[in-house]
Amino acid sequence: MVNAMEYRAMALQHHRWAGMCRSPESREEHFRREKELLALADSDERLHGVHAPEQATIRSSQNSAG
Repeated sequence: MVNAMEYRAMALQHHRWAGMCRSPESREEHFRREKELLALADSDERLHGVHAPEQATIRSSQNSAG
């Protein structure tokens, strides 16, 4: 089964491929797949009660400021 970290790795790969595309349609397709994979990663993290590292950093800085 694919976990959130693997979804994020696949999303990163699609982002890279989008940067190499000459065709606007192909580029948009890779960006669309990237967004879908990031949404799956977020869902998986919520399901398992895990936060992405950048979310944990934001939460800790908010807690220390307040």
